Amino acid sequence: MYDDNFTTQSEPPKKQSRFGWGAFSISMLVHGIFILLAIFYFYKWIDAPKEEVPDFLPGGGGGGNKGSAPSKVQTKARAMAPATSRRITVAGATSNFVLPDSSTEVMDMGMPSANVSSGEGGGSGGGKGGGIGTGMGTGTGPGSGPGTGRGFVDTSPFGSKQEVAGAMPGRFYDFKQTRQGKPVEDYVVTRYEDFGSRVMDIQDHNYRPTAFRKFFEAPDTLYLTQIAIPLSDADAGPKFFNVADKVKPSGWLVHYHGEVICDRDVTFRFVGTGDDYLGAFVKGRCKLIAAWPGVRPHLVGKWEPAETIDESAPTPLPGGPLTRGEWVKLKKGEKAEFDIGIGECPGGKVGFVLMVEEKDVQYRTMPNGQKVLPLFTTEPISDQTRERVKKGFPNWEFEWEKVPVFPVAKDGKLGADLFK
Repeated sequence: MYDDNFTTQSEPPKKQSRFGWGAFSISMLVHGIFILLAIFYFYKWIDAPKEEVPDFLPGGGGGGNKGSAPSKVQTKARAMAPATSRRITVAGATSNFVLPDSSTEVMDMGMPSANVSSGEGGGSGGGKGGGIGTGMGTGTGPGSGPGTGRGFVDTSPFGSKQEVAGAMPGRFYDFKQTRQGKPVEDYVVTRYEDFGSRVMDIQDHNYRPTAFRKFFEAPDTLYLTQIAIPLSDADAGPKFFNVADKVKPSGWLVHYHGEVICDRDVTFRFVGTGDDYLGAFVKGRCKLIAAWPGVRPHLVGKWEPAETIDESAPTPLPGGPLTRGEWVKLKKGEKAEFDIGIGECPGGKVGFVLMVEEKDVQYRTMPNGQKVLPLFTTEPISDQTRERVKKGFPNWEFEWEKVPVFPVAKDGKLGADLFK
């Protein structure tokens, strides 16, 4: 019995010992494989090249970012963010956008279809990551970046492609083609009377829409705040209205229209020059026709300037003398339709300047006694626009302080009120 007990008691422990060692070895082997795989994929994930994310907007200047490229989450958030408000600019606003030194460059460069604004904004960011284990973290900090600002710059001398409250919408027409785009047989580019007769008909209809129905019309609309176009190639008009492939650079006219509501009583008159034609109407009545000397007799009709045109006086456009229009009186809150036309007759060069003189305002004078006048504008003139105009007209001086504003209303509100 001793032997039996000994045999019975001693054999089971040996079997248990062999079974436990085998299971432990298999367990260690499996765990080792998983650990090696985890280490392999961990290092592969760490060393994998990061996907390059396009930096649509400048990096923030706050703590921790220092202008680094944004994460994909940040980029997506920026892409989904609503466009900043289109704001007007007053003196003191700044922008990194600088227009070129000459009018030719302004005409030839690819201008952005956006308004320029400056401002400050704050931002915060968060991230989530996974690996061996999980974790989450968020962080916030002060920073600077894109934000709403005050400022609008016409993206071409003929206006911006973006609709901006307070700006005058302008439409482009070609006298040489029918509404359907077919050539007109009775129009000869070198005959000033062909251009003049069509302009006269438009003026006789007080710039009503029906006066344009028989002419080819460009599909695009541009929105303008000032008229200050230095001498440039005549193809600039068709080019910026995106019809250069359909319209030859002659015999065209641009019509700007808006309903103005002044925020104060004002008495003023237009003063301007055009190569070849510049016309301004208020409440359907002609208040100014300024034209190149050779074209003028064919389109002034019965209208006469308030003062005799001095052909030898200084002018913003060489060869294009200034014309002074009739006085206009507007009361605070009064609605007034403004129609402004600019056009080119034979081709070659074009240029237009429209200024205003406010009655009983003391202006600086030039050496010959001529008044230094401000530009006609529907918005307070931004620093960027001021620099563009100064570069486009280096030999002419404008008034920049005493500048009346004629805001174009939209839905019965002043242009400036739309930003509040």
